[in-house]
Amino acid sequence: MEVRPIKKLDAILQVPGSKSYTHRALIVAALAEGESTIQGGLLSEDTYYTQKGLELLGAEIKWDDGIFRVRGTGGTIKNPAQEIYLGNAGTSMRFLTSTVALGQGTFMLTGSRRMQERPIQDLLDALGSLGVDAYTKENTGCPPVIIESNGLRGGEARLKGSLSSQYLSSILLASPYARQDVHI
Repeated sequence: MEVRPIKKLDAILQVPGSKSYTHRALIVAALAEGESTIQGGLLSEDTYYTQKGLELLGAEIKWDDGIFRVRGTGGTIKNPAQEIYLGNAGTSMRFLTSTVALGQGTFMLTGSRRMQERPIQDLLDALGSLGVDAYTKENTGCPPVIIESNGLRGGEARLKGSLSSQYLSSILLASPYARQDVHI
């Protein structure tokens, strides 16, 4: 099938912001060196929690008129010495769990009561294979999550692909900062 325009089109299109893409773009920008600009990102309750979590870890993030401006950490994660509250933002919980594993010391990620019913054990097991002491506070496999880390060592990890593609994305986003190669 071929589509032929009836006349030439000269336009700039603004696609709607994507929560999924915005989370990933914020993590990548926060881990990068220097300043990044994210245009067309979605500011929502979930992406707000990702932003606030990344700020606690040392990134500087400003939102102005549809644009995120992010000064990254270069992969150096600050330990905020306080829990990181993520509401019911599951993507924030999954992505920031691997992000804090790049840091030094003990980190706690928590959220709403509903968040504390959402499983995350498969991701924690994978991080354990990569040299991180990762467990849930109540031993339920659900948040609050405790990460005791000396940085991400690297190595080989296994994930059940049927549970959540976000577990894989979470590890992939942090992997460039591991001390050794990461194989999943």
